[in-house]
Amino acid sequence: MPRTARRDCYTEFFHVMIQGLNKEYIFNNELEINTYLKYLKENLKDKNLQIIAYCMMNNHAHFLIHSNDILEISKLMSQVNTKYAIFYNKFNHRCGIVFRNRYKSEQIFTYSHLVSCINYIHNNPVKAKICEKKENYKYSSYRDYKKNGKILNTEKIEDILKKYDIAIEAVLREKYESYKFIDDTDEEDKEKLKISIVQEFLKNNNINREELIGNKFYLKKIATLMYMEFNFKQTEIAETLGVKRLKIHRILHEL
Repeated sequence: MPRTARRDCYTEFFHVMIQGLNKEYIFNNELEINTYLKYLKENLKDKNLQIIAYCMMNNHAHFLIHSNDILEISKLMSQVNTKYAIFYNKFNHRCGIVFRNRYKSEQIFTYSHLVSCINYIHNNPVKAKICEKKENYKYSSYRDYKKNGKILNTEKIEDILKKYDIAIEAVLREKYESYKFIDDTDEEDKEKLKISIVQEFLKNNNINREELIGNKFYLKKIATLMYMEFNFKQTEIAETLGVKRLKIHRILHEL
């Protein structure tokens, strides 16, 4: 059965992730990384979207994309990943699936979330202890912000960010809120994050779990926080809080 196209998006910014099958390396050297970026740049030409940030790691990559049409993003990732998979198999004398799935994406809802996402992407190699500072990593867009790089047009990016009152300097800052972003493959960290959000919320509001569930104001507040700021699905929020998904859906629908 074919996939249903996703059009119910509320923002123009999307954090897109790709990963190798079974978390295997898909970018083993500079040639492979540059080949993927080359395909990406070539396929951007006929589309009305812009790469805001990227980071290429060995077994995965992150992209922040600005677009008002999720179908354009889907088309881009399909074209690039298909071309790269053909190249990768031929170059490495192998056959079969290269990517774990076509791609994963999450919507960026708030401006602070947007700035944090850019910094999270640039800090990936620091988090992985590949380098001490993000400016030392060769395969991310951080250096491109200093001047036009492989696939970024910093003038266009600056114009886009200005519409949201965000300066280039803001996305180059050292501090970032990494807790808002976790790889969706790391289920253990994801569960810990959900638990910590609820515990922190209860502590800050001086209430217990029963009071949280029984009070619509608090329930809406935490559901909105988990959905808008942390990109958790409605089903995940419902399971974490111990309420029905329909109730969470109705609460969020009131936004």
